[in-house]
Amino acid sequence: MRTAELETILWDKLKSAGLEPVLNEEKSQFLDTSDGFFAEIVLNDGSKLAAAKRTIRTVKEELKEAGVKIDSIVRAVWRVKEINFIERGRSVSSGLKATLEFEAILESGSRECPVSVEVTLGALNTLREKLALFDKVGFAKWTQDGDADADTLRKVVKEFVALQLSFGGTSAWDPVLFPKLQVTEQAIVYLLPDSETYVRLKVAIDDFFDPRTIRLRLRTAERDKVKIGDFDRILPELSEVLSGGAYQGGQNLWRDAGSLYKSLGEVERRRLEHYYHSKVDQISQALRQEFPEVF
Repeated sequence: MRTAELETILWDKLKSAGLEPVLNEEKSQFLDTSDGFFAEIVLNDGSKLAAAKRTIRTVKEELKEAGVKIDSIVRAVWRVKEINFIERGRSVSSGLKATLEFEAILESGSRECPVSVEVTLGALNTLREKLALFDKVGFAKWTQDGDADADTLRKVVKEFVALQLSFGGTSAWDPVLFPKLQVTEQAIVYLLPDSETYVRLKVAIDDFFDPRTIRLRLRTAERDKVKIGDFDRILPELSEVLSGGAYQGGQNLWRDAGSLYKSLGEVERRRLEHYYHSKVDQISQALRQEFPEVF
């Protein structure tokens, strides 16, 4: 049997079962594998999943008797209808956990599916750092005021759920069978990537504070009567450690740290300055004693 033959058989069976109106042929796929076939059947209406699964199961049993092995996935196309904030997570013993709980309502045709989404403390703290809410980083308690606002949290959760729903094939997530998700620190990093300019300047700061050259940097600051904690005064010095190179399309070389810093948004500027001061705090006591005027 060829893949095209299998595809024809499955489509005919599904259509005979009255499922033709909800079949998504564009997202469905049929593949030849080393020991048989793989079929992914995608529907536009989650209310028809049970019927489609019964049909595919029947075909698989019939073909198995003929020596044809088929691995299959039957899934629906879901969209995020709404995201609701529930409460701080609770443990089995009803004690408060350092998490936030949301409910995502998914919709596929005439069917809805509720999904529980947990935002871990690591994810919340990473989001706080991304928003430059440094005084909140590390706190287990989320508050309405001065913290990552509820709308931002709902937006992040919605984007995370939508990302999970975007995968197909063997990576597809079935919200009916697995109605729980967890937003982790890594998820926030992926969903809210730093700008290339921010990353470039952050690397420059790391190079500036390289243990092999920091003594020279401090000596230069001492000579110029500049405090190492004065970010605005030190910023031009970062140009020396910015790697050369140009963007494609004739854009200018990125070598001016001051211009790069000014091109950042307000939040990333605050984050970069905070990161710089964290590096200053890590300078050894021995160097502080060697260059007291700089500190």
